[in-house]
Amino acid sequence: MVAGFVAALCAAPVVIAALPVARSSLTADALRDRTLTSTAAPYQGLVEARGSLGLPDLPGLSDVTGLLGGTTRMRVWYDSARRWRVDVITPTGERDVQRNPRGTTIWDYERNLFTQVRGEPPIRLPRGSDLTPPDLARRLLGIAAPRDRLTALPPRRVAGVAAAGLRVTPVDPATTVGHVDVWADPGTGLPVAVEMTGKGGGRAVLSTRFLDLRQRRPAASVLAVSPPAGTPSVSLGAPDLISRLSRFLLSRLPDRLAGYPALPVAGDSGTVRAYGTGYAAFAALPLPGRFGRRVLEAARSAGAQAVQVSTAAGMPPADAFVIRTPLLTALVAAESEFGRAFLLAGPVQPKLLMTAAQQLIMELG
Repeated sequence: MVAGFVAALCAAPVVIAALPVARSSLTADALRDRTLTSTAAPYQGLVEARGSLGLPDLPGLSDVTGLLGGTTRMRVWYDSARRWRVDVITPTGERDVQRNPRGTTIWDYERNLFTQVRGEPPIRLPRGSDLTPPDLARRLLGIAAPRDRLTALPPRRVAGVAAAGLRVTPVDPATTVGHVDVWADPGTGLPVAVEMTGKGGGRAVLSTRFLDLRQRRPAASVLAVSPPAGTPSVSLGAPDLISRLSRFLLSRLPDRLAGYPALPVAGDSGTVRAYGTGYAAFAALPLPGRFGRRVLEAARSAGAQAVQVSTAAGMPPADAFVIRTPLLTALVAAESEFGRAFLLAGPVQPKLLMTAAQQLIMELG
């Protein structure tokens, strides 16, 4: 009797997951709207994100390449858009990020460092909290172009939720995104799973889902990151690799690049910009001095493809390398005469980035 009870208990999650899921009466458009307005829905749970983008380890970007090229597990507590906590679990510890109205606190267990960050930089590198299903789904649905196709998907059971699904299929030929699939609770609109697939791909190259989910408000005590007594602490203003680099750059990037307009960014200084529409968007970042050459050599060593980027008449072509993945494309180009370098990256075709790099070198070189 005891053995039978234990067996039934262990089999319960499998049986529940296999139960048929009733199709929601919500249309794809209605589900998208409900998802975009679900920021007030509280939740807590365990998230697993998986990426197989295969990005090389470029200088200063190792955290990003690890995040998009492996499996990341996170414990999440969400009270509101201004009050939440995400703990990224690693094999050797964890990195806790807590957001409150005053700013962000980060406790790096492995480095034994507690950091208080004032404010939020307008441009920063991706972090673990960006890959939770609610955050990633809202970002991806929010940037979809009006012409992109929206269709309903069969329902799916995710972490005990009978979730309704929708698919966004971009129509711009310049993007490498094949489609974006989102599943959400049809009642609250809370996204519970997201999958991104590249053009021509049969499987998702970036996915995130809840393994465990409770849609209730977390306790205030849980939202506070509390490192052990004696942990070294620092306080600083919104640090980020991109923000730091932009302080050393004097050239303002153009308002249009490769035929695409610059996207509006809060606190835009013109030294780091994004261009495009919908999923056909890319970032342009000038790289100062020796750092630019370091990134170029790292791309070369990683086996990136050498490409030709023309410069002004009578000048030698720029050194340029393209890194291609099923979803993201990156191009680093350096002008051999004056040493100016640029990094361009986004879910777009290499030809677009080559055109953009040529324009930057011609106009700013």
